[in-house]
Amino acid sequence: MRDKGLVIAIKNNLAQVEVQCLIESCGRCSARSLCTGQDKSKGHLDVQNPLKACVGDEVEIEIPEAKYNQALILLFGTLLTALLFGMGGGYLLSFLIPLSASATSILGLILAVIISGAFLFRHFKRKFHDQLYPMITDILNKGDCHG
Repeated sequence: MRDKGLVIAIKNNLAQVEVQCLIESCGRCSARSLCTGQDKSKGHLDVQNPLKACVGDEVEIEIPEAKYNQALILLFGTLLTALLFGMGGGYLLSFLIPLSASATSILGLILAVIISGAFLFRHFKRKFHDQLYPMITDILNKGDCHG
């Protein structure tokens, strides 16, 4: 999804962009959870700034919806698989450990969630961190800082 906005602040490699919130487009936007103005007429998004836009520039941003969808499928698919295998593995361990089947199933479930959570945290931090941010793709109107 592409949108237009105005750069209002720069922080390191990120720019804070003010975008107009159109009710029909905001409801479908995959970056809605990142937007700090969900219930107002204007929202603020932190976006990657590879073009070195300055405060006052009107920019076009791209929100990577396909990458959000892939990340959500990976996240929930991994957690669901871990839950099922954890409970099943815990149940099978009940034949070897002198605990009830329900106790070992819950223990397996908790252990699987912790392990898969740690895996997902490392995976998202390493691979998807930079890819999931919206990005400035074009500077439409240059502001005063460009001279």
